[in-house]
Amino acid sequence: MIARLDTERLDAHYLRFLEALKASGFEGEIAPDFANRTVLATDNSIYQRLPQAVLYPRGASDLERLARLAGEPAHRRVVLTPRGGGTGTNGQSLTDGLVVDVSKHMNRILEIDVEQRRVRVQ
Repeated sequence: MIARLDTERLDAHYLRFLEALKASGFEGEIAPDFANRTVLATDNSIYQRLPQAVLYPRGASDLERLARLAGEPAHRRVVLTPRGGGTGTNGQSLTDGLVVDVSKHMNRILEIDVEQRRVRVQ
């Protein structure tokens, strides 16, 4: 039997991190609401993990802000888990921490090099 998702409140250290992230100039979306958390609590596996919140970075500068902030001693307990399409079959994108969903805004093809058979994406 698969456990039901718990709707408990966000942990205080995650709330502090989200407040600091907003203050840092994060341009993406910060979604601590239950709807976003529930949608990204599953992937293509049978597992469920309710994240503390979902972050939708708009670009590389947002990812840099996330990494820099997570590296500060006050936020060492914060767990960041990247997510693309959620197609993993072993629960790779699931976490009790923060989901960093790059598929919403960082989805452009930046360069196609046909000769070298390379594509650079966000």
